[in-house]
Amino acid sequence: MAAKVAPELLKDVCGEHNLTHVKTEEKNPLPSAEDLHQEKSHLELLQNLEMFNAQQLQHIRTKERVMLPDSSMLLEEKNRERHLNNISEFLRSELRPTEPMEKLVLPDVVTIAQEKTEEELKSGIEQFNKDQLRHQKTEEKNPLPDKNDISQEKREQGVKQEITNFPKSKLRRANTEEKISLPSAEAIQQEKREVNIRKSLTEFEKGNLKHVQTEEKNPLPDATVIGQEKKANEFRLSITEFDKALLAPTETQEKNPLPALEAIEMEKKLEEHIKGIEGFKKDELKHAETQVRERLPSKEDIALEKASGDK
Repeated sequence: MAAKVAPELLKDVCGEHNLTHVKTEEKNPLPSAEDLHQEKSHLELLQNLEMFNAQQLQHIRTKERVMLPDSSMLLEEKNRERHLNNISEFLRSELRPTEPMEKLVLPDVVTIAQEKTEEELKSGIEQFNKDQLRHQKTEEKNPLPDKNDISQEKREQGVKQEITNFPKSKLRRANTEEKISLPSAEAIQQEKREVNIRKSLTEFEKGNLKHVQTEEKNPLPDATVIGQEKKANEFRLSITEFDKALLAPTETQEKNPLPALEAIEMEKKLEEHIKGIEGFKKDELKHAETQVRERLPSKEDIALEKASGDK
């Protein structure tokens, strides 16, 4: 039996399509040095396996060891057998019959509304008219790089060439200085304190400890807690046993408040300010030169410099 195909699908397949012709390019890449080396090693391994002399092998006898179970395994096996015996000797007449209770939970308002929206969406998709769709042509674009990308690539290539062609003779030799920083007085004192604490902990005599008895307390809830729990249970029962028929139907009103006059005026001022910045003429700007002023040292700076020089 041939499978039935929808006539709409056959119409779409047999219709005219604006396809572009593409030439297939056959590429036969040569293997790399790693592939050749791997192939050679594999061939050498196969040759060694074929030329291997089996008479060089030595005969080895396998020793079978019977491990006896230890005491823990024996105890575990005994407990398992005892447990199986208890299960097999158990009387089914001692079991109490139980009746299963089936609970039917009704869906809430949110799930019902969600199901309705899903059904409406599915029906809208199934009943959609395909004649309303518009035909779109695909445009193939192959953007070439702009001047900025070409100049940036040229700069990168120039920098790479300068790095590779840089003469190492122009480099200066630098000696590394190893600095061993000694700990401060605070760190030494802290380490001494830690050492003394460890010594006192290791040399502590357990005979100085006093015996303490633990008291187990199981406080029962007071009257207020019991009353709160009763109120919570009553509130839950009132929610679960609430009659939905007592609810009154409500209509939702959609409100779309307009912005205030202050917000409209502020937005107009902002738009005028942006237009003024965009339409500003750079030709009206005047050229300004920055003046660098060097401050002479004061008397206090000279006195400090002299005092540091005398030291």
